[in-house]
Amino acid sequence: MLKILKVFIVSAIVMTLFSCSTMIKGVTESLVGGVMQQKDMRLIEDGAPAYLLIIESLIYNNPENRDFLMAGIQTFSSYSSFIKEDNRKKIFQEKIEKWGNMLLATYPAYVKYEQMDNEDKDAKNKAYTKFVSSIKKKDIPYVFWGFFGNISSAVSGGLSDPSLFLILPRIIELAQRIYDLDDTFMDGMPHLIFGVYNCVYPEAYGGSFETGKKELDKAIEISGGKNLLYKVLYAEFYYKPLYDRDNYEKLMNEVINFDLESHPAGRIMNSMAQEQAKSYLEHIDEVFF
Repeated sequence: MLKILKVFIVSAIVMTLFSCSTMIKGVTESLVGGVMQQKDMRLIEDGAPAYLLIIESLIYNNPENRDFLMAGIQTFSSYSSFIKEDNRKKIFQEKIEKWGNMLLATYPAYVKYEQMDNEDKDAKNKAYTKFVSSIKKKDIPYVFWGFFGNISSAVSGGLSDPSLFLILPRIIELAQRIYDLDDTFMDGMPHLIFGVYNCVYPEAYGGSFETGKKELDKAIEISGGKNLLYKVLYAEFYYKPLYDRDNYEKLMNEVINFDLESHPAGRIMNSMAQEQAKSYLEHIDEVFF
């Protein structure tokens, strides 16, 4: 009976949203923002499915709405981090990837690129460059999250995943466009991308530890030091390869000791970053020996 009641309530909410189109976009933005500020991680695990159903219903009825697709990718990606079962993760992954493709498909230049023959690599590369060049500043959030969804399977396999290496040129070309249009996007995300890229890949592939450090420093400067994930990645991809235990440990402790209340908008992501930092420090002797 309780399950039936929950389904009824969710359905009623969805119907109410559809009855007032001006309200829908604001609600999806509020849902994403509300989840990101939530203090109780257990509440997110238990209560988020109802909101995910709402967003999925909105996408189902409005398959070309960029705001709904972006909200779906954001919320389903965040929630999937709580999922332990591989079969459920796969279901979420498939939805995120599908919505990423649908979001990018709202751009005619991307559709044209996708329809190009894979055998004609030169023409296909030119079509992709044309799509990237057509991106305006207002498009950045949609293109970023669309591309994130599109490559989410490769990203989930880690930076050593061969499939990620194959699409690296596309990632870098898009990241450079975002960098040029607005390097402050998502707390300096473009700088973070190039920081990690330069630290991970050797000079033969364009990497440079010196450049990587500058980019990571800039990302943290733009974020005001409030995006803890950036510091975790800084420690992992810069200090760890250099075998600099002191600075690695110092930065991870900065993350752990950060007051989450000082930046409510990033509470959930920062809370997850703190858990990561604690886990890394628990195994620090296995890395630095």
